[in-house]
Amino acid sequence: LQFVHVDPILAVERNRHILSRHIAVDFISCLTVGYLGFTNRHVCRDLIRQGSSFGRSNTMKEDEFENRIFNYHPASQRLLMMFFAYQTKNMFDTIYWNDGPEFVIHHIFAGAAAWGGMFPGCCHFYALFYMGVSEISTAILCLLANFDDQYGVAGLDQVFPKTKLVLGALFVISFIICRVIMWPYVTYHFGRDTLKAIRSDAARAEGRRGYLWVIFYCCAGLSVIQVVFLAQIIITGKEELAKMMD
Repeated sequence: LQFVHVDPILAVERNRHILSRHIAVDFISCLTVGYLGFTNRHVCRDLIRQGSSFGRSNTMKEDEFENRIFNYHPASQRLLMMFFAYQTKNMFDTIYWNDGPEFVIHHIFAGAAAWGGMFPGCCHFYALFYMGVSEISTAILCLLANFDDQYGVAGLDQVFPKTKLVLGALFVISFIICRVIMWPYVTYHFGRDTLKAIRSDAARAEGRRGYLWVIFYCCAGLSVIQVVFLAQIIITGKEELAKMMD
């Protein structure tokens, strides 16, 4: 009866498996790719300067789309490889634990986008955000998922109520920053550059147009999913506030 000294809820083997999945696999993986994206943010310095200056710097020039879409960055290739491996493992876990079809769709979109980024290779400039920095909010969500009665350990929120509250606040803040503010901004430039590359006669576009369309639509699909997740967060937030008021 190990772990009983912490709380009897951890004596249940299934509960420990759930915690292991969300912490040892999901959290560590998302934190790793998030770290890689953040530490290599210098690759996206033009995007950062454009955003931090509210468009006044003009560093994201439209005629430089080829560099942003087709230039190879070793850090991005490494990140994409790790991200794809994680999506493959997460797809297996999602089916095994019966998380739901929306998660399966998400992993298919994300995995396809990562594969297209590696082979034949494109959009490394943007991969550092989509498969890296934005996953910081997902890392916190993975910890928070442990407290969900459906996807986590039922009753864990009663054992560690303050931990759930802190993680919930951190997730909402990180989601707003990464997914509500930064995601639309990056997606605007990504969509513009991708469409210009597809319609251009650039030599490097040959053999890549099909993959660019796949990545473009994957990004569009993932963007729609962000809206769904945002709606779920609002609904869950209202429910949690109602519980606290009671």
